[in-house]
Amino acid sequence: MRPSTLILLLAALPSALAAPSQPDFTNTTKLPTHFGLLLFPHFQALDVFGPMDVLNSLFMLYANSTVTHLSILSKTMKPVTTAMRMSNSGDFGQKIVPTITFADYLTTHKGYRDEDFGYGRGDIEVLFVPGGGGTRDDMTEEIEFVRSVYPKLKHIVSVCTGATILARAGILDGRKATTNKRSWAWATSTGPKVTWVPTARWVEDGNIISSSGVSAGTDAAYAWVSRVYGENVARYLALSSEYNREVDPHHDPYGKTWDVPGAT
Repeated sequence: MRPSTLILLLAALPSALAAPSQPDFTNTTKLPTHFGLLLFPHFQALDVFGPMDVLNSLFMLYANSTVTHLSILSKTMKPVTTAMRMSNSGDFGQKIVPTITFADYLTTHKGYRDEDFGYGRGDIEVLFVPGGGGTRDDMTEEIEFVRSVYPKLKHIVSVCTGATILARAGILDGRKATTNKRSWAWATSTGPKVTWVPTARWVEDGNIISSSGVSAGTDAAYAWVSRVYGENVARYLALSSEYNREVDPHHDPYGKTWDVPGAT
């Protein structure tokens, strides 16, 4: 039996007598209030919707504990699609509407009005960067945005090939990180100064969390919640979502699946 499955089963044992009670946040320091989601055309849907649903559940269940805001950032204010832009791929996909452009955010948060929500938003403190086929296109503006905002971030979380944006921005230099195993050769070539970990569901190095391919982003999001709000909170969220969460960052069979050099 996998360790993650055993942990969830043990956590669920009290439910025979009573449902799990909602735990309090264990972190007593100042919690982040402003989150950012970076988008680009042909992002991978689950890279975004997996981690965002973890946050949606967190702030729904703990609505009275903290006031938060999400900024959705892109090059333009046009809806950003998951669909490929190949002539024979059709137009199947989902679109997300940005709330602010990179340029407007970087120029004193133009367009943000505190009176819209009744509180100041301040700088983004936690930024999520997804991957997807679009990371192989021109990412100049996305890379520059990450490079510009990183010094003020408390945390940054990349999913899948989103790590290539961080690598090209230089913020992974000298750090450990991981990325999509199927795209390993190309993805790791974008960061020659990065210590790429071939067997990892996710990697934490300082205030950066990088995760493996697609679905790994959800586990990385729970790991981030555990780190910031407490493990009991992360476990409760996973139980509430009926999600079989992976809690071991080293449990990663996909490196071997995709013949990643050095994978065990």
